[in-house]
Amino acid sequence: MALRNRRCFIFALIFTWIILSPYMISVSYVSINQGPVTIMKPAAPTITGPSFYQFENGSAGETIVYTASDASPKNYSITANGTIYDSGIWDGDDITLYLIYLYTRNMIDTLPTEFNFVVKVFNQQNESASVSTTVRVILDESAPIIQSHDNITYEVGSFGHEIHWNITESNPDFYNVTRESNESGTNYTEIASGSWDGDDIIINVDGLNESHWYIYTLFVNDTFGRNATSFVNVTVLPDLTNPVVSSPADVSFEFGSTGHEIKWFVYDSNPKNYTIDAVILYNDTTYGNVSAFHSFVNISQADWSFPNPEGQNITVLLDGLFLGNYSFIITAFDDFERSSQDIVNLTIYKDIRAPIITADDDLTYEEGYTGYALTWSAEESNPLSFNLTLDSTVLLNGTWRGENITINVDKLAVGTYTYNLTLKDYFNATSFAVIVVEVEPDAHNPIISGVQVIQTLNSPSTNNITVQAYVWDLNNISSITIEWSIGNPQDAGFTFETKAMDLAEIADYFIAHLGEYTHGSIVWYKVIAVDNSSLNNVQETDWTSITVTKMSSNTAPAPLYAIVVLLGGLSLLVIAVLYFRTKVK
Repeated sequence: MALRNRRCFIFALIFTWIILSPYMISVSYVSINQGPVTIMKPAAPTITGPSFYQFENGSAGETIVYTASDASPKNYSITANGTIYDSGIWDGDDITLYLIYLYTRNMIDTLPTEFNFVVKVFNQQNESASVSTTVRVILDESAPIIQSHDNITYEVGSFGHEIHWNITESNPDFYNVTRESNESGTNYTEIASGSWDGDDIIINVDGLNESHWYIYTLFVNDTFGRNATSFVNVTVLPDLTNPVVSSPADVSFEFGSTGHEIKWFVYDSNPKNYTIDAVILYNDTTYGNVSAFHSFVNISQADWSFPNPEGQNITVLLDGLFLGNYSFIITAFDDFERSSQDIVNLTIYKDIRAPIITADDDLTYEEGYTGYALTWSAEESNPLSFNLTLDSTVLLNGTWRGENITINVDKLAVGTYTYNLTLKDYFNATSFAVIVVEVEPDAHNPIISGVQVIQTLNSPSTNNITVQAYVWDLNNISSITIEWSIGNPQDAGFTFETKAMDLAEIADYFIAHLGEYTHGSIVWYKVIAVDNSSLNNVQETDWTSITVTKMSSNTAPAPLYAIVVLLGGLSLLVIAVLYFRTKVK
C-alpha cells in the first residue's frame, strides 16, 4: 500500500512539474501580414446590333445577328414590344434573332407593322448589356426578280452546260420552264414545273442536237399573283474541230534519274480513243544495272472518256527506261474520225558524274553539350555504296540507295575528330566529303546556389548545424565538399574540417551535417564543387559565417502563467493531502 502511495505522489510531482514547465506554457504566436488586396472588377458584357431592320412580309429565313461577348457568359433574353420572345443559355457567342417566330406565333395581323426588339445578355455576376432594334414588316408589292442569264452556245457532245436562274422573292408560289426549238418534233416542250420554294432554278441543257437553237423560258409567280419571265437562247454547233492536244517540251535526263514524265492536256467534245507509241531511235539495254530498267510499253486506250468537261491530262512516266533516244507520239481520235497528234522527244544520257555531296559545315562544341549531328546529302542517279571513317577508322559502310547519311556526335571527349564520307555510284565514280568536329574543354565552372544553413535545437544551450546547397554542372559533379570551423578564416592559425556533402532526396541538392555548437558560436563555412569534365573545373563559395542562436520562443502572458502556477500548486496540495491521509490509515 505504501509503495502504491509513493508512486501516486511521484506521479503528482512529475505532472505538476510538466504543468509548470516553461517549455509547456510557452505559446508561439503566428503573425500574418495582410497587405491590401486588389480585386479586378469584371467587365460587363458587350452587345452590338442594328437599330433598324426591314423586310417584306412572307420572306423566309430572315434573321438578325448580334455580336456579344463576355468572359463568363450566363444567359440571354429577347423581348418583342415588352413581351418575352426568346431566351436561353448564352455561351459567349453571337446571339441570333429568328424572325420566323413572328409567323409561327401569328404576331403579324396588319401591314405594315413594327416590333421593338430588345436583346439582353447576362454574365455570371448578373451584369447585363442590351441593344434595341426596330423591325418593320412591309407589304410584298413587287414581282419576283429574275437575274438575267447569258445565252449559251456549245459544241455538240460537250457537257457541263446549265442555266442557273437567280431569283429573289419573299412569297414564292409556282414555277414553269418550257423549251421551244427549230428541231422537228420538239417545237414546244415543258421541261419542269411545280411548287416553288424561292430557291434558284437550275436546268441542265446538255445532250441537245447539233445545228439547232433552243429557247428556254422560265415563268415564276408569287402568292399574290405577281409574276416574272426570263428567256435563254441555247445554240448547239456541230463538232467540226479536231481533238485538242497540248505540246509539252522535249525531255532529257541522266540515266537512272527519277521523277520524270510527259504530260499532255487533251480535250474533245466527242472523245473516242487514243494511242501513245514510243519510237526507239537508239537504246542500250546493257548499260547500267539492267535488272532495274525496262523498255517502254506502248499504250492503246480504246474507250476514251473523261469526267471533267474541260478535258484531262494524260501522263506517261519515264522512270526506269534504258539508255537511249526516244520519240513519244500521242494520237487522239473523236467520234467523227478527226484526230490530233503530238510528238515529244526523250533523251536519256549516260551517268558520267560522280555523286554530288552536300555536307554540313565543320562543327565546334563544348564538351558536355548535346544535340549535335552530322548529315551528308547527295545527288546521284545510280547510287551503289558508302563508306564513313572516323580518323581513318571505318565507322559505317554498306549499300547506299541515295538516302542522306546522318550520325550523332554527342558526348565526344575533348579533341579533334575527322569524319570522311565516301560515296560510290554504279559506274565506280566516287566522291568524298570531310567534316571536322572539334570538342573544346568545358569552360564553365559548376553552379552552386541556394546555400542555406539550418539550425535545430539540440539542448537548452546548443544547436545542430546543417548546410544544404544546389549544385549542378553540365558534365555532372565529380565531388562536392564543405569546409568549416570556428574562428576567423583571415587568421594565420585558422584550421578547418572537411567532409563530403551527401545527395539529398531532391535531385542536385546536397546536404552536410556539421555537428553540435554552443549558442553564440560563430561557424565559418564554404562549399567546394568539382565537375567531371576534362579540366575538373572547381567552383567554391566565399567563406560565410553563421552565428548559432538560442532557439527561444515567445512566453505565455503573465496572467496565464499565474493561473497555471496556481492550478499546479493546488494539484500538488490535493495530492499531498491524499497521500498523508492514506499513510495515516
